Amino acid sequence: MRKTVLALAVAGLALASCGPSDPGKPEGGLMLGLRAIFAFKTCTDKLEERFGLKEIAGVTSNDMDPQPTGRPGEWDVKFTADVTEKESGRVTRYKGVCRVRRDQPTTLDASFVKELKAGTDVVRRVRPG
Repeated sequence: MRKTVLALAVAGLALASCGPSDPGKPEGGLMLGLRAIFAFKTCTDKLEERFGLKEIAGVTSNDMDPQPTGRPGEWDVKFTADVTEKESGRVTRYKGVCRVRRDQPTTLDASFVKELKAGTDVVRRVRPG
């Protein structure tokens, strides 16, 4: 799965770099789809890095609210996500905003909400006060 997402992201970046992009021109459906896949992967990686998560087995979210900002193809995605770690089986909930921009790196502002299911190891995350 990770290799497939990475291959699609690389293909999208290659397509995007084939010619100059007019900042005011709307992006096509294929490019928007590839950008969404790449943004999801980037935001998931940033969650792993920021919260010290082990390898992620799955991310579930039924609360995603993409809001267009600025130029076509740029948006802020407000989300609540339940992340399952592969090794321990721990499920934790995060809430935040993933900021997708056409000419800048995708950024993430997220916070830990709660642990939904304890993992097999003894490390516990506590909601900040």
